[in-house]
Amino acid sequence: MGGQPAAGLALCALVTVVAVLGPRRLRRLWALAAAVAAHLDRRRAPSPQPLGRPIELIARDAQRLGQRFRYVPPDVSFARFEGRRRAYDGVLAEACRSLGVEHLLEVLPPGQELDIERLRVEAVLDRAGLRLDDVA
Repeated sequence: MGGQPAAGLALCALVTVVAVLGPRRLRRLWALAAAVAAHLDRRRAPSPQPLGRPIELIARDAQRLGQRFRYVPPDVSFARFEGRRRAYDGVLAEACRSLGVEHLLEVLPPGQELDIERLRVEAVLDRAGLRLDDVA
């Protein structure tokens, strides 16, 4: 019942606008309002979509794979060790791409240079806030 006076007032205002403008001007005003609304919809930029996985998932995988890479049991085969290394280097490269960090992990062959690059990347990612060491 409290909305009846407001509805009556809105109806009165609508009748007044129609009487003052007339049907032709009212149609033009309606068309102009629709054109403005369509123009604003076209101008609205689409919301940005993430390009990759969320950084939280990348960080969790990097911590998990880093631990498996660093603490290898003595009886592990070379193939399993190499798989762990490649998986860890892959997730480090993904973290670098997500954070815009330059790296050579996917370019260097296995060896001392790659090990040094991995240490450098771990330090840069740590400074960027991505914790890779053992978190208790």
